[in-house]
Amino acid sequence: MILWIRMSISAMPSLPRWKKRWVRTLRHRAKWYVGARPWLFFPIFRRRSSFEDLLVTKTTDICIEGFPRSANSFAVGAFEHAQSQPIQVAHHTHVPANVMRACQWDIPALVLVRAPDDAIISQAALAKEVQFVEENIDEPVQLVGFHDLLDAWLTFYRSVEPYQDRAYIALFRTTIQDMGRVIDGVNTYFGTNFDLFDHTDENEAAVHAHRGYHAGPQGRRDTFKEEVRSRLEEQLQTDTALQRKMEEAESLFDRLVRTAEGKTDGSVQP
Repeated sequence: MILWIRMSISAMPSLPRWKKRWVRTLRHRAKWYVGARPWLFFPIFRRRSSFEDLLVTKTTDICIEGFPRSANSFAVGAFEHAQSQPIQVAHHTHVPANVMRACQWDIPALVLVRAPDDAIISQAALAKEVQFVEENIDEPVQLVGFHDLLDAWLTFYRSVEPYQDRAYIALFRTTIQDMGRVIDGVNTYFGTNFDLFDHTDENEAAVHAHRGYHAGPQGRRDTFKEEVRSRLEEQLQTDTALQRKMEEAESLFDRLVRTAEGKTDGSVQP
C-alpha cells in the first residue's frame, strides 16, 4: 500500500489539491478494479519488478494478505521471523487477487481482517502521514474519500468471502496479540508444519525493528487518526449512502468474524 501512496503523491507534487484528489482517486479505483480480477491483475503486475516477490506462484508456501492496515506487515514479519527453514510468502499486494489465486491453486492462504471503520481510518491517517513525512506538507489532506475507501474494503472481502472455506481467517486483535496462535491455526487447518511465533515482547520488538515507520502504531499517526475518525463520524451523520455502505461492511465483517471463530476455539476478538 505504501508503494501506491508514494507513487501517487510523488508524481504530482505541484498539482493543486483538487487535482491531486482526482488523480489519486482514479488510481485508487483502477487498483481495486484490477485487484479483484486475477486474470487481469497477474499479467499486469508480473511485469513490475517491485511485485516479483509478492505474487502467488506455483512455488509459494503460503499467501498472507489483508486489506491495508490490518496487521499485514507484522503478520508477515512474525511469520518469517519464526521459520527455521526458508519459505516463500506471497504478501503485501493488499488486493484479493493473491488470495483468490492461492485458493484456486490449493496454496495455504491466511486472510487478515480488521473492522472496516478502523481499517479505513488507519489507511487515511497513514496517507496523511506520508504527506507530512515525505512531502513536508504541514497540513496534509485526505486524497481518497470515505466512499472509495469503504468500497475498496468491501471489494476485498466480498471477493474473498466465496473462498473462505479454503482460507484461514485471522482477526486483527488476535494477530497482533498472539501470532503464534494464528500460525498454529493455519497448521491445523491446512495440515502444514510451519514453526510457531513465540509472541514475547522481545520477539515482537524484533519484528517491528525491521519495518518502516508506516508498519506499526506510533503517536504521530494517532493524531491523524483522531482527525480522520472525527470526519468519518460527522459524514456518517448526514450521508445516508455512506451509512448504508458502512452497514453492509459491518455485516460482512460479522460474517467473517463468525468464520474465524468457527476455525478456532471461539475466543478470538475482532
